[in-house]
Amino acid sequence: MARRKYRIGVDVGGTFTDLVVVNEETGSICTLKVPSSPSDPSEAVTRATWLAQSELNVSLEDVTQFTHATTIASNTILEGSGARTALLTTEGFRDILEIQRHKRYELFNLSYRKLAPLVPRRLCLGIPERIGAQGQIVSALDEGALRNALSFMAEEKIESVAICFLFSFLNDKHERRALEMARELLPGCYITISSEVFPQYREYERASTTVVNAYLGPRVSSYLERMIQELKAAGLRVPLHLMQSNGGIIRAEDAKRVPYRIVESGPAAGVIAAAFLGRVIGREKLIAFDMGGTTAKAGLIEEAQPRQTVGHEVGGGINLSRLLQGGGYYIGAATVDLAEVSAGGGSIAWIDGGFVKVGPQSAGAHPGPVCYGFGGEKVTVTDANVILGRIPADFFLGGKMRLDVARARAGVEEQLALPLGLSIEEACAGVIEVANANMLKMLRIVSVEKGYDPREFSFIAFGGAGPAHAVSIAEDLGIGEVIIPPTPGLLSALGLLVADVQFDFRQTHVCSAEDVDLRLIQNLYDELERNGHKALEEHGTAQDDITIVRRADMRYVGQAYEISVSIPSGPLTEKAREMSLEAFHRSHERIYGRAERRSRVELVNLCVTAVGKIRPPELRPLSHGIGSGAAARKRSRPVFFKEMGYIDCPCYERSALDGGARIAGPAIIEAFDSTTVIPPAWSLRCDQLGNLFLTPKG
Repeated sequence: MARRKYRIGVDVGGTFTDLVVVNEETGSICTLKVPSSPSDPSEAVTRATWLAQSELNVSLEDVTQFTHATTIASNTILEGSGARTALLTTEGFRDILEIQRHKRYELFNLSYRKLAPLVPRRLCLGIPERIGAQGQIVSALDEGALRNALSFMAEEKIESVAICFLFSFLNDKHERRALEMARELLPGCYITISSEVFPQYREYERASTTVVNAYLGPRVSSYLERMIQELKAAGLRVPLHLMQSNGGIIRAEDAKRVPYRIVESGPAAGVIAAAFLGRVIGREKLIAFDMGGTTAKAGLIEEAQPRQTVGHEVGGGINLSRLLQGGGYYIGAATVDLAEVSAGGGSIAWIDGGFVKVGPQSAGAHPGPVCYGFGGEKVTVTDANVILGRIPADFFLGGKMRLDVARARAGVEEQLALPLGLSIEEACAGVIEVANANMLKMLRIVSVEKGYDPREFSFIAFGGAGPAHAVSIAEDLGIGEVIIPPTPGLLSALGLLVADVQFDFRQTHVCSAEDVDLRLIQNLYDELERNGHKALEEHGTAQDDITIVRRADMRYVGQAYEISVSIPSGPLTEKAREMSLEAFHRSHERIYGRAERRSRVELVNLCVTAVGKIRPPELRPLSHGIGSGAAARKRSRPVFFKEMGYIDCPCYERSALDGGARIAGPAIIEAFDSTTVIPPAWSLRCDQLGNLFLTPKG
């Protein structure tokens, strides 16, 4: 009898760690949810993996794919717990990390201070050498000075070295030589050169990306090596894969070399899963809304593909937009374009000047919300939902965890209701309204402020808390269809199993887009594409499964920043040039409200994404037949709705819903991983795959 084959995805969140198992023979999907272990995320991953073997009867020897989304890289930056790092740069440029971009990110905050660089100035060392703006050697590398700098680093017990010389993206000879000498004089030291990780112009951005990679390298490598060994000991026979910030997956061995690419590992997975599900159900225009225990995230999906951006910041606070840089550490990695705000189920509610605020502090996994009974004392969004009956106290995690409503009520009364002169219910409704308002700002940024009308999109909500808040937020955006996928609390983990292998390659080449010799551009693209094919072949991807996607960063002459546009595949012709220019003009008009078609356009960066297609799992239809939903009906309970107060609200068990079932609101749909709230003015339809489609009545 042939062995069954499984794919496993494990997503580490701030509150829970989710595991999804797909049976490749039957298409069945099994899930697990365990509390996260913030001090060492690998503990929760290992615990979930052992539970998969004992409770789901999955042998790791039968696993064909194991993919992990981790917060280890972002947490290392936020906690300041990375390697002791030094920077080698061109003489005269040692202050590049201090200067950044001369921006003041909070204009009216007199006490504002920039984040301290990851490398202090005394460990930023300038080396005499110079590559010119055309890639020519202006001054030879001073190997004597370099040797002295490396000796100083040895005395300082440096763990990691970032090397970033001027114009090395055009000529990396000096960086390569510095790399050789560093490996010779600093054995065991983690070394990163800018011409490998971010061969692109703009000196600060390239230096920052290189430093971040060096800063992360030792800790991320140690974490991944430990996990690889633990999984091997448990019986895993296939390589461990990681989700990248760009939504593709990469082998753990490769991630150890370029850890800067996995900083947004977790958030990307949910949007990738949403895009996959959209293709399955025929929705190509989606706004993905992921509300977990600590943060809420949003991304826009157009033509069934998530929007991407090159470059983002981390460490400067919660990012409301990748375009609104907030003074964090710049990372030049292709990233799923997300907005993020601290409004999760565990976000703490508090009073400031007589007004309710929510976040940014979170109760996290430990001690968690007051109702968990784990020692949490600060009331949270989850406590408010439980008190108002929106989350079942007796069916949390499928009944495995009972919530303490009395404790939550006492906390809300003491911390919010009495100080504000409100009832407990009014205070809880206020908490939810403030949290929704915070998330609404985030959703407007990924849609309205980027030139998209949200009314033209469907709203797909997931994460443990997303389905409870989705309809209220969609109403405010004018969206008429909300989609709740099967197992929404674990959708991000499923995204790990539908993501393709993906590598990004970029090269700066500034020139006139109208006049450049297309044969030169063709040759540059050909070289980038050869690199893409090589990377995928080394990964073991078959030629038939390789797809190459071209893009280019373009701008009007005189502009400071670029817009990324698609470039046709195949030979570059005059027609391809015209198509690319028109795509740029249209994008500029959508984003900025105008296009200057008579102005000259510059080509800045050439970009290639090499994609190795992975066969996605086939989603199984519901085993039960078409029905009214009556079989899923449970008891009723009082649920508070702002418009009408408490209503005796029918509750349904989601796992028992039939395909084709229709339910009129108000109603509560209870599941192991999340709770869906249907307000009185909305109704629900369940399709054959178990997706819930919520629409206004009539």
